[in-house]
Amino acid sequence: MYKKAFARRLKDNKFLVHLWEDSGYTKVEWDNQAYIECNESESTCKGLNGEPLKKIKNYRSDNPNLHFHDMPPYQKFLIEKYGINDTPSTTHRELFFDIECEMLDDMSEEGLKKANKKITSIAWYDKQVDEWGIVVLDEKNHFGTNIKTKSNKKIIPCRDEGELLAKFLEIFRDIDPDIIVGWNSDYFDIPYLYYRMCNVLGQDFAKHLSPIGYVRETPWFKDQYIQICGVESLDYMRLHKKFSWADEPSMRLDAIGEKYAKMKKIEYDGNLDKLFEEDIATFIKYNFRDVEILKVLDENLDYLALTKNLAHKGKHNYSEVYANTKTQDGAISAYLLSKNIIPPAKDRNPISKKNYAGGYLFCPKAGKMDYLFDLDLTSLYPSIIMTINIGKETYIGRIIDADDRNNRLGYNDLKCMDYAEEIVVENKNRQQTRIKIGKIVKMIEQNDYLISANGVMYSKDRESVLSTILKKWFDERVIYKKAMQKAYKAGDKELGAAMHMKQYTMKILLNSLYGATALGSFRYGNVILSESITLSGQRIIQESALEANREMNKEIRGEDVYRKQDFDNREPSTNDPKLERNESPREYGR
Repeated sequence: MYKKAFARRLKDNKFLVHLWEDSGYTKVEWDNQAYIECNESESTCKGLNGEPLKKIKNYRSDNPNLHFHDMPPYQKFLIEKYGINDTPSTTHRELFFDIECEMLDDMSEEGLKKANKKITSIAWYDKQVDEWGIVVLDEKNHFGTNIKTKSNKKIIPCRDEGELLAKFLEIFRDIDPDIIVGWNSDYFDIPYLYYRMCNVLGQDFAKHLSPIGYVRETPWFKDQYIQICGVESLDYMRLHKKFSWADEPSMRLDAIGEKYAKMKKIEYDGNLDKLFEEDIATFIKYNFRDVEILKVLDENLDYLALTKNLAHKGKHNYSEVYANTKTQDGAISAYLLSKNIIPPAKDRNPISKKNYAGGYLFCPKAGKMDYLFDLDLTSLYPSIIMTINIGKETYIGRIIDADDRNNRLGYNDLKCMDYAEEIVVENKNRQQTRIKIGKIVKMIEQNDYLISANGVMYSKDRESVLSTILKKWFDERVIYKKAMQKAYKAGDKELGAAMHMKQYTMKILLNSLYGATALGSFRYGNVILSESITLSGQRIIQESALEANREMNKEIRGEDVYRKQDFDNREPSTNDPKLERNESPREYGR
C-alpha cells in the first residue's frame, strides 16, 4: 500500500508521480485522462446519470463537458491504482520533533519569513527504532568532550548554528521519515526551520529537507504553509482540534499534555533565552520533554492511526486529512469507479448562499424539575439523507416560500395550505415560476416525489449516490464492530484495536458527510442539499420533543394535549426566527 505520493506536471495533461509504497520508491509517468459524453457504441463507461462516456487524453480543462478531470492528479492516480483498497501501510517511519529558537520579536507571516533569530536546538524521537536525539547550539563549549547520555538519547553539541542545521539535515535524511509530527508545527516549526536554513545555509541547502529536493510554499491560509514534498507533516495541535470533541480552554501543549498525557512541561524561571544561557542541561530537558509529550499524546489518543485510516479511505496524503471534502470526495469517487461509474466534475458555478439554517438549539428551562426525559436521535443527518434520498442527481427542484415559512414546507404542510395560493417553484436549472399549491401537491403525488422540510423535492426513481455510500458505510461499520468484539473476546488486543480504528473511521465518515455537502468544492453536494438536511433535522427534533411531551403529559397528568408552556423557553436558531410557533406535529416529508 502507498505511504505518500506527489505529482508534478510534465506537459499538458501528463504528470510525473513520485510514489512511496511499502515496497519502496518509484517514479511513474501518468496521463491524467478525462471523460466526455459519446455515442453508445463508443462508450466504455457511464456517468452518474447513466450517460455514455469515453476516455480522452487531449483536452482543455476549461471544457464544460468534461467529467472527472478536476481532482488533484496525485489523488486521482492513487484511486486508479488502488481502487477501494483502504488498508493503510504498516512501514511508516514516524519522527516526532520540536525546535527551539531565540525569542522572536514578530510571530506574523513576515516575521517567520525573515527568520532572523538563531535556532538553538532541535529535539526528536524516532519511533521505529525507539531513539531520541537533540542537536544543540554550544558556542560557549558547555559540554566539552564529556557528554553524558542515556543509551537511546543522543546529545549532539554544535559550535555554531550552521553546524547545527547541517547536522540535523544529515540526521533527518539518514532517518528518511515518512511522517513528521509536531505541535503547531505547520505554522511555526516547519516554516521557521526552512526559512532559517535558507538564511544561514542557502535555499539550495534547505530544499534537501525533501527526499526529491522540492519544497513548496503555499498561501498562509492553506493547510500547510511550507510543504516538504515527500515528507508528510502532521500537526498534532490541528489533529486534536479536528478529532477531539472537547471544548479546550487552552490549546497550549502544556495544557493538553497535562490533560491527556498526564505530563507537564519542564518548569523554569524567566524566559527560554535565559534558561539556554544559564542552565543548558535543563534547557535540553525542556526540549526533550516537549517531544515526549507528543509521543505520549499519540499513544493515548491514537490520532496518527486514525489519520492513516481516513487518508487511505479517501486516497489522499495524510497532511490533507484536515479537509473533510478531500476524504469524502476520494472515498465516494473510488467506490463509483469500482462500479465503472465516472464521477462528475465539480460545479463551475456552485449555488451560493451566505447563510443557511444549521442545527436546532433547544434550551431547557433553568431550575429544578420534577420530570425529565432524554431524547437521542441516532445518526440523524445520515438517516435524513437516506430517507429522503438526497442527492444532486435526484434533485428535482424546490419550493421557494415568499412568506419565509422556513422548515414548514413539507408535504403535509402543503396539504394544509390554501390550494389556490400561488408559490414560487425553482427547477434544477434554477429557473423560477409561480404555481398554485394544489398543482404542486398533485405533481408530488403523481410522481411520488420525496420532499424535505424546506420544500426541496427528490426523485425515488433511483438511489442517490449519497444514500448508497451511507448504506455501504453503515454496513461496513457493523462488520468492523463485530470483528472488533470477536478479536477482543479471543484476547487479540492488536487486531481488536485495528478493528476499533476501522469502525471509528466509518463513524467519522458517516457523521461528516453532511458537512461536505455545503461546500462548493464538493462534487456530490451543494448548499441546497445541506439545508434540506438541517431543516428536516430541526423539524424532526421539534416534533419529536412535542410528541415526547405529549406522552409525558398523558402518563403523568392524564392529559392528551400539547402543553405550549413547556416549550416557551425554546431558543430558536438564529437563522429561523419562527421556530417558537407551537403547532401540532406534521411530517417533515412523505
